[in-house]
Amino acid sequence: MKQWLVIPDIHGRQFWKDAVSQYEDKVEKIIFLGDEVDPYPDEGITRKEAIRTLEEIIEFKLNNRDKTILLIGNHAAHYFMKGFPRSTRYDSSNAYKIRELYIQHKHLFQLAYEEIINGKKYLFTHAGLMNSWIERNKDIIGKPTVHNLNNLIDTPRGIAALSDISNYRTWLGEETGSILWSDVREKIDLDDSLEYNIIPNADSIVEGYDYQIFGHTQQNKDPMITDKWACLDCRKAFILDEDGVLTQVTDEKTE
Repeated sequence: MKQWLVIPDIHGRQFWKDAVSQYEDKVEKIIFLGDEVDPYPDEGITRKEAIRTLEEIIEFKLNNRDKTILLIGNHAAHYFMKGFPRSTRYDSSNAYKIRELYIQHKHLFQLAYEEIINGKKYLFTHAGLMNSWIERNKDIIGKPTVHNLNNLIDTPRGIAALSDISNYRTWLGEETGSILWSDVREKIDLDDSLEYNIIPNADSIVEGYDYQIFGHTQQNKDPMITDKWACLDCRKAFILDEDGVLTQVTDEKTE
């Protein structure tokens, strides 16, 4: 059975290394969902350690170009996209070095990626694609193909669209954020959902894509997996199989 390794937000953490060592030779692709730097202060990771992690991920991509997908997150974009809003934990003291790393290797990163698996189209972005964001920026985006989404990085108007922040993140925000800023709470049918049964709302179900996989909104412990999308930002890597099943990678050191 074919498999894909999906690695959510890193922020200097090391869990990706064990996952890669276990599955590098077993999977079709290794997909990083973005946010390599700007560690959380309470996790004991220094900013310099996070920069080193970014360097290691870039090196891994350079050595595995065809197999590795590096997606851009908001914690990368605020270093090298002119006018993009700064996220929390922006590393002012090391911003020049981080910016140079991203700019030098910009060709290795992308905003969106898709895979056709058993006839179904899977979309991978950092924060998830919303219909209302597409409609609000339709004159900039056009049809929400991966090609058009990836081209947004190349123009000021595209970067402006990518800068749309969810009002769950700021009171001045939009109803829905961009593929770099959308909060998972935007995607939930609040009237029908229960803690153990999350129902996606219509805004999060985008025509042309059967399933979306993203990170960005950190979960306390477990991922949020529905029949239309999955938010995997929980400090663990996941295997996606050709039946569409997501399974958490177990750390070999703790087995």
